[in-house]
Amino acid sequence: MNIVDLLFLLIAALTAYRGYRRGLLGLVFELGGGFIGLLAGVALGPRIAGAVTDSAGLTGVMISLLTVFVLLTVGQTIGYIIGQRFASLAHKVKLGKLNQGLGALGGIVLAALTFWLIGSLVASSTLRPVNRALARSVILQTLDDSLPPPPNLLSYFSQYLNTSGFPQVFAGLPRSIGPPVDLPNNRTASRAIDAAAPSTVRITVPACGGTQLGSGWMVSDGAVVTNAHVVAGGENVTVQTQQEETVSAQIVRFNPRMDIAVLRLSDSVSAPPLRLETEGRERGQPGATLGYPGDANGRLDADSAAVQDRYEAVGKDIYGEDDVSREVYELRSEVTQGESGGPFVLPNGSVAGVVFAASTTDSGRGFALTGAEVVGEIDAGIGATNAVSAGRCTR
Repeated sequence: MNIVDLLFLLIAALTAYRGYRRGLLGLVFELGGGFIGLLAGVALGPRIAGAVTDSAGLTGVMISLLTVFVLLTVGQTIGYIIGQRFASLAHKVKLGKLNQGLGALGGIVLAALTFWLIGSLVASSTLRPVNRALARSVILQTLDDSLPPPPNLLSYFSQYLNTSGFPQVFAGLPRSIGPPVDLPNNRTASRAIDAAAPSTVRITVPACGGTQLGSGWMVSDGAVVTNAHVVAGGENVTVQTQQEETVSAQIVRFNPRMDIAVLRLSDSVSAPPLRLETEGRERGQPGATLGYPGDANGRLDADSAAVQDRYEAVGKDIYGEDDVSREVYELRSEVTQGESGGPFVLPNGSVAGVVFAASTTDSGRGFALTGAEVVGEIDAGIGATNAVSAGRCTR
């Protein structure tokens, strides 16, 4: 139990008392008004923030959350005023005590649902200290395990708060991370890095009013695997190898739900293909992650890595709209923007997963799609020769 749990217990006690004083009928109208206010805040928050600041960073997030809080409070207040008229009617027909008892119970339910919804929204942000506290809350995790994913009507707001550049791995609260595994020794990590470095490429895509940078790896002669969010909304894709060979590429496979894409190079390169490993790897499996951070240096970054866990994660597609289940590796490895699409490589040189996101709770943690998850899309992409649409921009 942490500070978030203690805060919930305090709020639940206050709302239970308020529900007892106001009765169930008053609480129902207050809940309805608050829900309407919440919807208005979710719809208007990002727009108000966009009018005040050009950045979707911390300032924009705080303005959006403040808008939600204000409109939620206004809606609750209006609902309460209306509900009090019906509460008076309940007293007149001698339902006062029953109305009050149910009101106390309803107050606790209201507190739980509101706390869970707000927690799920905030978890979409990049506020790691806050997200870490949410992930370690026993009460919130219990609610998240018991309830369905948050409604999709909150997706637009969640996508606005998500300024990481990565898709949402979890549709609700982030999963609590267990004790860290040991990283491989330098010799083991170097074997993986040396095997994959010549085959890891840098991807540049002019798109969506800017330049999108990402990583990928050679899966066969002329075919590169990357993430869908790296190339979304783009057409003129450029691939650069570690040997500084630069070629254009077309997108021949694009799956925004899984977040996987396959590129067909316009010319041959010297980078050798890597083998995809589809056998699931368990906790402690050593390896390395490789990719090109999103900076102007264009340098290849390689980090030792180890599997922290492997599980099915219910998250969002690259647009933050539809729920999607992915089998992922939770990795102990640093992942930064630009490294999306890079390989998680085993010491034998095979690729066990495709890096696609960083943890929103802990630095030094990342996520990779497992080989078993992506093998079907990759095989289809290897055999494809015709260009496909890269969809729309993610923001």
